[in-house]
Amino acid sequence: MKKSFLILFLVLMLFISGCSVFNEKEVSIKTVSVNTDGTIHVEGRGRAFESTMGLKVVDENDFLLFQGSITTDAKEMDKFGNFKEDIKLNVFPQTDKVKVEAFITSPEDNSITNSDEKLINYGMPYKTVYAFYSNTKLNPEMLDCTKVFPVERRIASNSQNPPMDTMKIFLLGPTKTEQSNGYVMSTPKNLTINKIEQIASNKVQIDFGKEFLNVGGGSCRVSAIRAEITKTLQQFYPGYEIVISANGNTEEVLQP
Repeated sequence: MKKSFLILFLVLMLFISGCSVFNEKEVSIKTVSVNTDGTIHVEGRGRAFESTMGLKVVDENDFLLFQGSITTDAKEMDKFGNFKEDIKLNVFPQTDKVKVEAFITSPEDNSITNSDEKLINYGMPYKTVYAFYSNTKLNPEMLDCTKVFPVERRIASNSQNPPMDTMKIFLLGPTKTEQSNGYVMSTPKNLTINKIEQIASNKVQIDFGKEFLNVGGGSCRVSAIRAEITKTLQQFYPGYEIVISANGNTEEVLQP
């Protein structure tokens, strides 16, 4: 009788164990924390094609702060494995909380098939700067295309390059709330910035990637782009002339 009970108990434990494995989520985030240097530590587990899955971090404005991939330690492609990473954010979060998401995409169409996410307090010290955008409510007829208006933004209080960090946040554009209040960005998103440097006693140059050579759209838009970039940078260089270029080319940029 005792032997039968023992066998039944072992079978039951194996069944429960099997169900637990069978029901394991394809991707799960176990822990997320913020390191003292502002990077985000994430640990989790999952099973994905070539043991590789995506990671992204957004704030509560849906600003994309980081997107990349991570590989698990699974020995075989169809097996579960653990992952661990310290994520360096591309821009400082603009809200107190950030969302970390791990996800698996289909190798066929790149659509997300499984995901898990954690919302955490970021809590790193910051200082306030300003990004300047056009506004269709404050300047409804756009009679003066160079008229731009400030909105508050955050950068790390210990930022080593405030102008660059501010311009990266500027390129994310207005928040949804700001958009509803009339703020619009004339400057295209997804631009790269090669450098920002002082080139003379009263001149500062911001050099974008070559894609900026194709930016145009009429004299009003070009004027608005110049004004947005110039005013955003002049908070760090008051009274300076802001020279805008693309891969060093100043002659062919922002042509109407």
